[in-house]
Amino acid sequence: MQDAAGHDSDRQLCIMVMGPSGVGKTSISQGIADALGAAFLEGDDYHPESNRKAMADGHPLTDEMRWPWLKALSVAVVDSAQSRATVFSCSALKRIYRDFLRDHIDGLEIVYLHADHDVILQRMQAREHFMPPSMLESQLATLEVPTDDENAITLDTEHPVETSVRHALDDLKKRGKI
Repeated sequence: MQDAAGHDSDRQLCIMVMGPSGVGKTSISQGIADALGAAFLEGDDYHPESNRKAMADGHPLTDEMRWPWLKALSVAVVDSAQSRATVFSCSALKRIYRDFLRDHIDGLEIVYLHADHDVILQRMQAREHFMPPSMLESQLATLEVPTDDENAITLDTEHPVETSVRHALDDLKKRGKI
């Protein structure tokens, strides 16, 4: 069944966990997905190789580079949500990216993660990832923190992953989403 906008209204719950690289998107997304028995999609998996190479080489992505990625990710989320609740990680640093995803994914719930600059930098330095720690500054410069009208759940991720997951689930429950 489709709604007036032509979207499938039988779609399951979709939750995007967003924030800059190194803030804990993957760990917290997986924790939420596991707790809900939901599918988990890693947003970085939908970047074209050219984007991954640019970031690995220390070059911030342009809007033009991000649109194909966001489109591919939104299609994958909608496909997944046809059969089960879906949690996905995505930086979604700008409002226009989040608006695009909301326009393509009905009822999208947003969990915004933040942490102190030094905490994020330490995490980035301690992991193996295509995004080098030198990219943190451009990520933070690009970040447009969700505004009140976006109704995002905001989590401080300086706490253990389990605590952040529990807080996200508590907020989703209060909102009647789970």
